[in-house]
Amino acid sequence: MLAKPYHIIPTKFPSPVKLPPVHKISPLPKIPRAVTISTSDNRVSTLPTLEVDDTVAAFWDYQFLFVSQRSETAEPVTLRVVDGAIPADFPSGTYYLTGPGLFTDDHGSTVHPLDGHGYLRAFNIDGVTGEVQFMARYVKTEAQVEECDPETGTWRFSYRGPFSVLRGGKKVGNTKVMKNVANTSVLQWGGRLLCLWEGGDPY
Repeated sequence: MLAKPYHIIPTKFPSPVKLPPVHKISPLPKIPRAVTISTSDNRVSTLPTLEVDDTVAAFWDYQFLFVSQRSETAEPVTLRVVDGAIPADFPSGTYYLTGPGLFTDDHGSTVHPLDGHGYLRAFNIDGVTGEVQFMARYVKTEAQVEECDPETGTWRFSYRGPFSVLRGGKKVGNTKVMKNVANTSVLQWGGRLLCLWEGGDPY
């Protein structure tokens, strides 16, 4: 017996009686930043800085959350203290932080921030000297190994995430299994460092 298509969705929709008002939102102005320029006589000139309130500063900090990290930091880098100091009695140890690190590839595809490849950062804190060293690597998931060319460092998304589709949403690639990006949290357990994701096994 052949199945017959059955449509219950109307082909015409009534227009709303009254449309909601449209509000134009103007983008925030760009904030001048302090620029340092070295001249031939070794003198340094700087542009004046502006007092920026917390709301504006928070807005720009939030924008930089979604900038793709194109490089890894395989060798430890000693961080410079910009403000404040590490407490004298601060314990030594390593603080691990993971999260999405890549949102656009080199072929025109963009994924939702929650689907970015897991980017693991390590802050090694020396409580005696007050030094902090930084390292960062991408979690070598199955999808990361397939989508990143180790020779050229270029990316091509071939797996979709639960919140994204690839460029050209009707392509066969969008039916692939969703990739485990291991970008949610990190846990040290049983002598191993595990990068977790809600929809799959840890790496």
